[in-house]
Amino acid sequence: MKSKTWIIAIVIAFLAVISASCAKTAGKELTDDEVVELYNKATEAYGWFDLTTIPCDAEKCIETDGERYFEVTEPGIASKKALADYLNEFFADDITEGLMAMSSDRYVEHEGKLYVLPADRGTDIFKGAESYEVVRVSEKQIKFTVTVEIYEDPTQKNVTEYKQYDFFLEFSDGRWRFTNFELVR
Repeated sequence: MKSKTWIIAIVIAFLAVISASCAKTAGKELTDDEVVELYNKATEAYGWFDLTTIPCDAEKCIETDGERYFEVTEPGIASKKALADYLNEFFADDITEGLMAMSSDRYVEHEGKLYVLPADRGTDIFKGAESYEVVRVSEKQIKFTVTVEIYEDPTQKNVTEYKQYDFFLEFSDGRWRFTNFELVR
């Protein structure tokens, strides 16, 4: 009788371990709204490198190599490492590394604070509203399609075609992150 109890206990323990390990590898399921929210935050962060400047204080600046850099005011981002860590919340490591390398002279640290060299390009005025589609490819991968209106004339806002962008989110290191990304406007 003792050996049956012992075997049952081992089987239960084994099943509990398997169940726990499966739960750890399965990603937290995101709702469609959470996917869109993650996309919007990723777009903002990516934009700090490709579209505009991270929020900064126009009154607090330093001069380095003849350029004026302004103090970053984004909460929790006071160093290049903190900026990279923030980017890693949304993007796979290779995207973060590429953004940080591309902007190595755009961000500087001075006396424990992060400063930015302002730059703005504006969005593409020939592109209009976006629509989204979320497709769950697997437990650990989501395909997120952004469809953007294309205007023939931006003042008339007459849509002549649509352009689609496919982005992929993968669950790794305990979070969902984009494995490819670009701005759609």
